[in-house]
Amino acid sequence: MLLITGGTGFIGARFAQKLTQTEQEVRLLLRPQKTNPNLPRNISLEIAVSSLQDSRSLRAAMKNVKTVFHFATAEHQLPVADYEGVDIEGTRNLMEAARDAGVERVLYLSRVGAEKNSSFPVLKSKALAEEIIRNSGIPYSILRLTDVFGKDDHFSTQIRAAVMHSPLMLPIPGDGKTNLQPLWIEDLLTCLILINEEGVFENLTYELGGGEYYSFRRLIKIMMQQMRRKRLILPVSPAYLRLYNLWFKQYKDSFPFSTLWLDLLAVDRTCPLNSLPRNFGLLPARFTHHLDYLQRKV
Repeated sequence: MLLITGGTGFIGARFAQKLTQTEQEVRLLLRPQKTNPNLPRNISLEIAVSSLQDSRSLRAAMKNVKTVFHFATAEHQLPVADYEGVDIEGTRNLMEAARDAGVERVLYLSRVGAEKNSSFPVLKSKALAEEIIRNSGIPYSILRLTDVFGKDDHFSTQIRAAVMHSPLMLPIPGDGKTNLQPLWIEDLLTCLILINEEGVFENLTYELGGGEYYSFRRLIKIMMQQMRRKRLILPVSPAYLRLYNLWFKQYKDSFPFSTLWLDLLAVDRTCPLNSLPRNFGLLPARFTHHLDYLQRKV
């Protein structure tokens, strides 16, 4: 049995669908919520309901589980992301339950740039979660990712929304020279399947990214061309955009960009261009070849 946390998210739902095609037994860990969860469609899987703060329910969810793929994160919570409760303490509780249940291996999705001394909460929380996993005593693989793109992602579709909601001008943080390295979702899923099938849990941390570097400004221009939209790109001090988000409490993250985006755009989000071929023997897909979904109507 394989347990996925964050199994209704962009990456988790697609991974669950891939696994069911291999006849792998899959269980999704869902947090209690009032609304209906966005479950993967047309596949058979088990459901366990527990928050990452409920140690008792977590232990029950671990019954017969041998492998945990930990994708859950507070990154996309609004108006305020609970990194402490979800990414740090949640990971601690999950690993304690996994260790008590005899789980044999764990995979964790982190971010390129994760650092315990980072000034940015998302990167600091990822690094602390990594440390918890390394100290758990369970064999692990940690994947530090750049920005993963595909239909309904948290990357290109948010940029698209910002463009669509901008009146003639698109404010961006700073000069737009931050370098990005988009990773196609299907390339990531292939890596995850390979890790699971070949048992690549050797207590290693991998950095994974696409095969091209783009400045943020260049990437926006490519996407606007794909969308057949024109906007004047307006550089704005990140400090002013942070004040804007604080004032409006980020109830909408489509315009211009959320505080998470401002944090991540403060530093280059890149790794070696040969990360996929070197670690998994895959040739990364080109960003410009997989953007057809951006043309859909709002």
